[in-house]
Amino acid sequence: MPRPFLFNVLFFTVLTIIGCANNSLTQDEQLDRITLEKTIELTSTSERAIATAEIRYEAAVKASMYFYAPLNMQQADDTLALAREAEIKGLQSDSIIASAKVISLLDLAETNKEKVNTLLLPLLQQKQVLEELNSPRVLPTEFNDQLTDIKSLIRKIEDGADSIPLSDVELTLVGLKKLELNTLLEIHWQPAKNTLTKAKAENADANAPESYALANKLINGAERDIRTQYSDRALVTEKGLAALRASQNALYIGRDAEQLLKLNHQNAEEAVLNFKSLLDQIGATLRAPDFRHMALQDQATALAQSAETQASRLIAPLQKRITALEKQLENRDTYNSVIKASKLPSPTDQ
Repeated sequence: MPRPFLFNVLFFTVLTIIGCANNSLTQDEQLDRITLEKTIELTSTSERAIATAEIRYEAAVKASMYFYAPLNMQQADDTLALAREAEIKGLQSDSIIASAKVISLLDLAETNKEKVNTLLLPLLQQKQVLEELNSPRVLPTEFNDQLTDIKSLIRKIEDGADSIPLSDVELTLVGLKKLELNTLLEIHWQPAKNTLTKAKAENADANAPESYALANKLINGAERDIRTQYSDRALVTEKGLAALRASQNALYIGRDAEQLLKLNHQNAEEAVLNFKSLLDQIGATLRAPDFRHMALQDQATALAQSAETQASRLIAPLQKRITALEKQLENRDTYNSVIKASKLPSPTDQ
């Protein structure tokens, strides 16, 4: 088909479509105008037109355009299917028009994304914070609820809203901030709380009351600090870890104490021998003298002193080497300073 004839067919076909347009988003004046322009640009072959539309569509999907302009993207998806169907049926002009409409819809999606990034910037920034905290996996239901609120505002923008009431943005932001706090509590506080609950179920509060009380104190303190200072990530991590370690300590001490309470004369001796055997294994690893003849406390103290002595022997040569290297660097810097100071000024400096 000659290009001028095909051009005329496409032109009048597009005008006919525009004349039959309804009030839906895909048939508004802006879309009609862009579609006509794109159709004129694509009057080559239907295969090339579809290829161009598919490349644009795939790029939009990768750019998360379904989030920023879901209506336009869904319509682009549907229209691309129509373009492929027309191509299969040999309806070249229909295929080109549909491909042009896909590109037009993607252009409108890009425009909507720019508006969303402007009008909902604080919400998008907070959404990114939640994603970095892994909220979608830590608290998926809560995250999806907040995401629904953001998408509702995006839908308003896509429907033509030029602004979003500040109260709507602030209300949604409050929910996102609350989810940030809940996510941090779930990650850094809840494991400690769960561990202490398990410890209590195993009677650690009775068998190891001091350890249990300390863990409970740290857990309550961690929750308070996280709620009041959750933006301080280092503090949140520190407090949560300290509470978890204390809870684990209470759990295991409670278990060991319960075993000790069940000892009789025979298995009491076995327990002591097991403890001494464990200490002996540590001594063998440290290549320390045989301390098995000592009391448990004395044996442990002797092993600690042996470990400290060996550590000092290992560190001393390294410290000596470090000091020598620092001296070399100091001498080199001094030499370089002297050389630099002794240089004559260049002609340009005079």
